[in-house]
Amino acid sequence: MNKICIITIIFLTLTSLSFRQSSIKIILYYKPYTDSLETNLYNGTIVKFDFKTQFYNLESVNIDREVENAIKHNDYRIIAISGNCYVFPGLDGGYETQYDGSKVFIGLAHKYESHFKNYGFKVIMGTSDVIIGDDLPLQSIAADFARKYNAILFEKIKNTEN
Repeated sequence: MNKICIITIIFLTLTSLSFRQSSIKIILYYKPYTDSLETNLYNGTIVKFDFKTQFYNLESVNIDREVENAIKHNDYRIIAISGNCYVFPGLDGGYETQYDGSKVFIGLAHKYESHFKNYGFKVIMGTSDVIIGDDLPLQSIAADFARKYNAILFEKIKNTEN
């Protein structure tokens, strides 16, 4: 009897570990200027937004696989995060000096504008310039994810053009 319990516990533990490693991390996005939600699964999956789940999924997602999945579904949109304006990590244009000497943040570098006009962008759900209470640092993890995602996306596009 004892052996059966031990074998069952080992089996269940190994099964749950292998499932956790292979399970898909669902990232929620929204289309700018709409209330349309979507996931990285490219189907009608309905998922309720949860701040902690979004944080942990962004933290542990395989970004290469995310980009491959997007390209497979002809989704070449840039990923942005929301703040007091939309920010495009890794693709930002820095600051531009105005006639009066003031500096203005350029959200998107000029060299990405044609891609932006052709494909648009999607925003990581839950990002904002407002931090509430004890929230996990979703903004920084989302910015890191978007920076890496956008870099890999443009690298893959460049490699297919050559």
